[in-house]
Amino acid sequence: MEHQIRLLILFLPLWLYASDINYKAIAEKIYHNECASDPKNLVHWNEGENFPSLGIGHFIWYPEGVKERFEESFPAFMRYYQSRYHDKVPAWLLGAAPWHNKEEMLADKRVEQLRDFLERHKAVQADFMAYRLRQIEYHDSHVKAQFERIASYEEGYYLLIDYLNFKGSGLNPKERYHDKGWGLKQVLSCMQGVDDARKEFAECAKKVLQERVKNAPPQRGEKRWLRGWFNRINTYIK
Repeated sequence: MEHQIRLLILFLPLWLYASDINYKAIAEKIYHNECASDPKNLVHWNEGENFPSLGIGHFIWYPEGVKERFEESFPAFMRYYQSRYHDKVPAWLLGAAPWHNKEEMLADKRVEQLRDFLERHKAVQADFMAYRLRQIEYHDSHVKAQFERIASYEEGYYLLIDYLNFKGSGLNPKERYHDKGWGLKQVLSCMQGVDDARKEFAECAKKVLQERVKNAPPQRGEKRWLRGWFNRINTYIK
């Protein structure tokens, strides 16, 4: 049945696997989006959050005992880095985050070591994001069709990988407010196949994120992030 198709495994365009993909260029775009191209933002701790966000993708890293609805991605990146490049990394980077608040993190001299590692390996982080995209499985023919519309553009790879890293796949049942998600699946589901696919993707992304802010717990104050999120999405149509 068509709705049982494993979308992103069976139907990803061949260019997604191409060896000549410019991960460095994609990494620099995402680095600008997430970190304003500033190395100090490669190790970051958002106000009101219980975990640091690391690298060009602001990968989440939970301290011991902290569990939240958002997908933890920094440990997965470290495993990917080790398996792909067979390079040793400090043991402290392979467990839970060693800090429980922003002040502890900023006081740790090892942060400079971590920041330097992340700055030197920006392209590897983009490679990891592409790997994550290849691992996703959707089962919806409409989502498949909208994915392929985006993929038909030269810059489509950037749109898909950036939003996936930005707000997730949309498949994690924990990443919901009032049972409504905000990931790549929800954006593609919103699209109707009209007009320029990039423009429609951007419009749907904004709509999905506005819905997220409306449904978010008031104490999170997510409205303060909306302007920055929209600025990022605007790069999809420039």
